[in-house]
Amino acid sequence: MREAIYKANVATLLGLFASGYGVAYADEFTGQYLATANLSTQTRLEPSLNNRVTANYAPSWMKGNFDFRIEQYTENSYHGVDNAMVRERKLEEQINYNYPLTEKIYATVGILHHNNFTFTDNYYWGVAGLVWNGDILPDTNLTSGVLAEKRNAGGRVFYDFSATLERRFLRKYGAFAAAHIYENLGESDITPTHKREFEVGVNYYPNKRYFAGISYFYHQQVGDPTDRFSMVKLKLGLNF
Repeated sequence: MREAIYKANVATLLGLFASGYGVAYADEFTGQYLATANLSTQTRLEPSLNNRVTANYAPSWMKGNFDFRIEQYTENSYHGVDNAMVRERKLEEQINYNYPLTEKIYATVGILHHNNFTFTDNYYWGVAGLVWNGDILPDTNLTSGVLAEKRNAGGRVFYDFSATLERRFLRKYGAFAAAHIYENLGESDITPTHKREFEVGVNYYPNKRYFAGISYFYHQQVGDPTDRFSMVKLKLGLNF
């Protein structure tokens, strides 16, 4: 799993577009802190805690905006060599520049650094593509991305598709569903792998500053029944 929607996990980019279409009238800086507690739904609960800080800067002197992300997370994954589930500790940093093509469509380009502290898995990715964000119905928002990604170590370009649909209800709640379909090539992978991730849940927004949520997350690698895991996520967030 990549927490970058999770190389450029578009689900995390919902706050990118605060500056609006065009040039901001004044420099704008916004951000978000998200803490996520995970409980595995496999043989053991295997609790873990993720921390993510994102920020967005929209300069007044140019069109578009910059977003930044740093994320520390732990996930359970199947390690074929040991024939066992392993808790992998990871860290990612990412920076993107987003240029508005229309009111709802942005071109994005950036770089991501991924570091696995459990195994030797350290690399950089270049990312470029299109992001669409906007309401498709009253109280219904869709964010989607079509990205091309390439490792600095060489190899071909990979695809990364994602979408998050959220429906607001009772003023302070939002039910959402997200999908992330992408290719990956880790340090230990002989050939590229195809991965799919799905998440459904409910968010609670008591005000504009704080939010909370609960969701179910499922990950699978196509063609590999051992690389599948799922978890329940409990989230607390702060906007600044």
